[in-house]
This record gives sequence, C-alpha cells and structure tokens, in this order.
Amino acid sequence: MRKGASAPFLLYHLNMASMFNKEVLRSVTGSPGRFLAIFAIVALGVGFYAGLRMTAPDMRLAADAFYDASKLMDLRVASTMGMAEGDVDAIRAVEGVEEVMGAYEADVMADIGGEPYTVRVHSLPLEVKTSVSMDEAMAMWDEVRLNDLVLAEGRLPSDEGECVMSADRIMSSPLAVGDIVRISEMGASEPLRMTEYKVVGLVHAPYYASSATMGASSLGSGSVEQFMYVPRTDFADDYPMTEAFVTVSGARDTVAGGFGYQSLVDDVKEELAG
Repeated sequence: MRKGASAPFLLYHLNMASMFNKEVLRSVTGSPGRFLAIFAIVALGVGFYAGLRMTAPDMRLAADAFYDASKLMDLRVASTMGMAEGDVDAIRAVEGVEEVMGAYEADVMADIGGEPYTVRVHSLPLEVKTSVSMDEAMAMWDEVRLNDLVLAEGRLPSDEGECVMSADRIMSSPLAVGDIVRISEMGASEPLRMTEYKVVGLVHAPYYASSATMGASSLGSGSVEQFMYVPRTDFADDYPMTEAFVTVSGARDTVAGGFGYQSLVDDVKEELAG
C-alpha cells in the first residue's frame, strides 16, 4: 500500500470506532435498566465462577491448618500381634520421624440409648488418676498428645470410667453429656477393664476426617458406628499396645495432600517398611 493511501484507510477506521462508541453510549443511556441488569448478571457469573475456582484450594488450606493445629499423625503403624515400648523406640529412631505416640485401640459392642452400636475405643494419651485436677489433666494432655481432640461440649475425661464421643456422628439415639454407655461385647481379648462409661464430653476428632465412614469392624454390622476415647489406664494390663502414630519432620511446613507432603511421608514410610 502506498503512503498516500494510508490516510483514507486510517480515517475510515477512526470514523468506524467513533460510530461504535456512539452506538454503545446510545444503548447504555437509552435503556439503563437493561444495561444494569446485564452488568449484574455478568458480575454475578464472574463472582460465582471465581468462588468455585477458589473453594477447593481454600478447603485444602483450612483442613491443613486444622491438621497442623491438632497435630494429626502423618503415619499410623499397626500390629496385629501387639507392640511394646521397644518397638515405639525403634520407630522413633528412624530417620525423618519427628514424634511417636503409642496407643491402644479396640472394637466393642456398646448399648447407647437402648440401641446397640459398634464402637471403636481409643486410648487418650494421658495417664489418668482419680486425684488429678482438670487443670493438671489438661496440662498433661498438652505435653504428650497427637491427634488432638477439639471439645464441642463438656470436658475431657479426668477419671476412670469416663469417656468422650463423637459430636459429629448422627445417631438414631440422641447422645448427650451425662449419658451412660454400657459395653455388651468386647471379644475374646477383653481389652477394657470396665463395662460402663459416663459420657463427659463430645468432641471433633481430626483422626476421623469424615463422620460418614469411620472404618470397618468384625463386630456388629461390620462398620464402626461411633468412636470413644477413654483413659489409657482403662485398658487391661495384659492388653498390648496396638498402634503407634507418627509425625514426619518437615511435613507440617507443607500442605497436606500435596506432592511435597506426600514425598516426605512416603520416604519415611519406606524406611519404616524396610
């Protein structure tokens, strides 16, 4: 194109742009209600889309913050034959292991509100004595706990025969602080020294990320329907330690479920398996 021909071409496009701008302005000023309605619809759609895009990342970050605050374990080491303190010490010596907490677990059938339930019983990381005050019990709890419980109602057990249960599980029989739980079946191992417990608190447990699925059991319906935490001293003296919870060094500085987190945990898992 010759230089002389560029001026009419430029003038034509300037005129077209001017006409387009005038048409847009005329459309807006001629029907402001329709313009505002379309603007609101577009803004709502953009906001809704942005919210959907951010929901999953925000939920992951919120869950990670909760897991870190409650010191949720990164790995669970279980043994069908039982564990001893020496086994816990051996786990603690593995490279990459930050903290280890031995624990007891057993499935029982329990009567709650006149209905039978399959209950998974866990030990609290706390040696309970009848003379200990609640403040002393909480201080002891803070020193040695993993998988920290979050109280929704009531308090933590401070004496034998007391327990806390899930505040999230929907049950056919209402559960409240002060209710009595009666153990009707323990199995051949008889893990608990007591058969009757008073519910002194309802809790949220990070160990149970979902209250809909709480695990499988060989008792009852085949599924765990409720959990219960009792003092460690309520387990029978001859009942062996069943599991150890492990936290991995550096895992807390990463986002749970991310590639960095999984890599750290998998490395320690391989060391424990070897």
